[in-house]
Order: sequence, then structure tokens, then C-alpha cells
Amino acid sequence: MFPTVDQQITKIVIGVMLGLIITAVATIAIGLSQASELAANTSTPTATKTPTKRPTMTPTPSSTPTITPTPTSTPTQTPTPTPTSTHTATPTPVPPTATPTPWPTFTYTPEPQNVNEEIMAVDPQGDAINQAPVITDNLVLTETVVITNNPPEFPSAPPTPTPTSVPRTVQVPPTIPDYRVAEDHFWFTRPFTEAYHSWGSYYYPYGTNARGQYFWHHGIDLQASHGTIIVAVGDGTITHAGSDKTTQVGPWPDFYGQAVIIEHDQRWEGMPVYTLYGHVSRVFVRVGQQVKAGEPIAAVGQLGVALGPHLHLEVRLGAGSYYDTRNPDLWLHPDPGFGVIAGRVVDYQDYYVPQQLVTLHRANSPGGFWRQTYTYPDNVVNPDNDYGETFTFGDVPAGNYLLKTFFDGHQLTVPVTVRDQATSFVLFKQDQPPDRTNITAPAPTALPMSPEAPLSDQGSPVEGQ
Repeated sequence: MFPTVDQQITKIVIGVMLGLIITAVATIAIGLSQASELAANTSTPTATKTPTKRPTMTPTPSSTPTITPTPTSTPTQTPTPTPTSTHTATPTPVPPTATPTPWPTFTYTPEPQNVNEEIMAVDPQGDAINQAPVITDNLVLTETVVITNNPPEFPSAPPTPTPTSVPRTVQVPPTIPDYRVAEDHFWFTRPFTEAYHSWGSYYYPYGTNARGQYFWHHGIDLQASHGTIIVAVGDGTITHAGSDKTTQVGPWPDFYGQAVIIEHDQRWEGMPVYTLYGHVSRVFVRVGQQVKAGEPIAAVGQLGVALGPHLHLEVRLGAGSYYDTRNPDLWLHPDPGFGVIAGRVVDYQDYYVPQQLVTLHRANSPGGFWRQTYTYPDNVVNPDNDYGETFTFGDVPAGNYLLKTFFDGHQLTVPVTVRDQATSFVLFKQDQPPDRTNITAPAPTALPMSPEAPLSDQGSPVEGQ
């Protein structure tokens, strides 16, 4: 029995010993491996280190999106001015699909003003004329707009260089009225009761598009703070009051957001005359209501395509649609001591010159311009039935001025006297063919300028009333 037992015990002992040896070897191997990894982790890494026993990742397309700028509805639109103006035939507006075109306003840096100082206006022959109180300093115009309740600005930033001429497609009709016998029709009062609240934007007047940044303007924009009370400019009957989302009164629904339209009692040559007050925040009247001049009808807002509080005012003649507008500068009565300049620019072949830069200079500072505008585009907005103008300057202090324009290689300069609460008309008529050797316009400079600045323009003055 003992030999058998001894043999079994021997096998068991041998098995246990082998197990212990294997366990010890495995423990030592694991310890060495951990020590090796620890040493590797604490050592300085190299660019060629390759982990062991780790899954190999199969490269896949990156899930990090490529950020691409997209149009947003940011309130301030950054337009891209077109350096070369190209004439477009009468466009049919289509509803915007992105950010609505903002209303242009001014951001300006005020300079000291002395409203009580008087300037002696001087005519081109050097004779002194009547003195009139005017604002003598200018505000610096920039490209953005903040509406405030400050006194009116006199922007003086240099105008952009005259763009390449656009095609001239409309010839002066032989039946055009004689502006020399035209009579003013300042039928309407101002839409605000506060002084100087009702001057139209110098930057975005009727018949312009702010150098290609905005819609062609069928009215004028009058700066005022949100909620400012708007009054009727004349007696009449309310024909629209409220939203224009379902009843279209502009180029497309919801263009004004809310609007009030008055059909006035007085008719012009048998045709009805309307005024429209757009982008209002509140409406105080109803359709069919009779109103008197000076009666509150709405409050200033910024609905529709407007991105800043202001009043968009239109005068409509005849059918009363968006395409029947006329320039409000020739219908709103000027403030005492101020007048209106209207004019026309025609080439040597009797074609209207559209989108043409015209600058306004004080007679005693002819080398520096005070204001600027552009002539109407062909076939887009309507001129006045009596004056047949293609540009205006509204709210100009009475006194002596020069108007200048440069086209077809020739500079034209016209003296004009602005009369108190009246319209002064200027005709630029080019009587020479284009001068191809001198087609670059001289760069005008902004006021204030020295009164002794020389006048070195080429060409002779033409008619001015």
C-alpha cells in the first residue's frame, strides 16, 4: 500500500510545484510588462511611438463641419456697391427672400454749431445779397445711420466718384412743360409738429437708391424717434389704415408693415392726390374717416422693410398706386427761410442723363460741395407733371448757390438763387459732344472750404431760375 501512496503523493507534490513555478513565472512576466509600460509612459514621447495591443482606428470622414458663412437676418445689411452703374429697364419688384432692405440713416460726428450766426451770401459777380440765418457748420456723414432727435444734419462727406455713365434711353419729349412758367403746388404741411422733425433724408432722397444699396425710392424718409406722433399733411379721407399684408399698397405685401393712406379733398387737374405714411407702429384712424391737416393719424415705427424708426412719406397722383408717386419735396411746404431746388440734366442729343451726380455748393465757397444727389433712373420713378425734374434738393436755406455736374468729359456749373418757400429750377443742358480725352470727373471736396477758393470749372453756366 505504501508504495502506491508514495507514488500518488509524489505526483501531487510535483503538480503543485509546477503550478507554483508557472504562477511565479507569469507574475514576474506581468510585473515586467507593467514596469515597461510605466517606464514608457514616464519617458519623453517621440514621434514614432506606436501603442501595442490597441485597436487600430479606421480613418473616416471628419465629423467636424466646415463652417461656411451664410446670410443672416442681421438688422444692418452690408451692401456691395456696384462700381459701374448699369441701366436696367423698368424693373418689376419681387418680394425679398432674405434680409429686407434696411432704411438708410446717418451716423455722424457732431461739430460745434452756431445756429444764430449769419452768412453773407454772395452771387457769382461778387455782389452781396440778403443775409439769412443758416447753420454754418457741417456734420460728417458716414455709411451707417442712427436716428436721433438732434437738429438736421448737413452732410459733407465726399461723394463717390462719378460712375461710368449708364445708357440713356429716354429723350426729352417735345411736350414737356415749360418750367419757367410752372407754379409751385406746396399743398401740404409737414407730418410732424416739432420744428425740423420733417426734413427728408439727404442720403436717400426721392428717385435714388443710395448708390446702389437700396430700393429705388418712391418717397422720402423723415427721421424721428419710435412712437413720434404723425399728423395728416392735408384734409381728406382715410382710404387705408393698418396692415398691408393682405391689402397690397406697396410693391409687395407687408412692404410697409402698417400704413395710412389719405385721399385728399383737393384735386390736381381733376386727378386725385394721395399721401401715404409707411412703417408706422400704431394707427389712430380708420378707413372712411375724415381728417384735417394737423390731426394725429399714426405713430412712427419700423415695420415692414424698415430696420430703423422713421416715417416713409409718399405723394401719389392719379391712380394712387406705388407706381403713381411724385417727389414730395415739391408738395410739402418748405419751412420759413428755406426753399427747394429742382433740376434736369440733359445731354447734347436731348436725352435725359440718368443716375448722374449733382453737387450743391454755396456761392461763397465754390470749391467745396455742401450736398449731393443723383438724377432719377430712366423709367423707374415719375417726375413732377409741371416741372419735369430729374433731381431735387429739399430744405435748402434761402441764398445763392452753385450746382455742378460732370459728364461726357465736360464740367457744367449753374448759379442758382434759392428763394424763401419757393422752388428754384435749374437746367443742365450739354451743348457739346462727348470729350473722350477728358472723361474723368474732377474729385469734389467737402465743405467747409475757404471762401477765397478759386472756381476753376470748365464750361459755361446754363439756365438757372
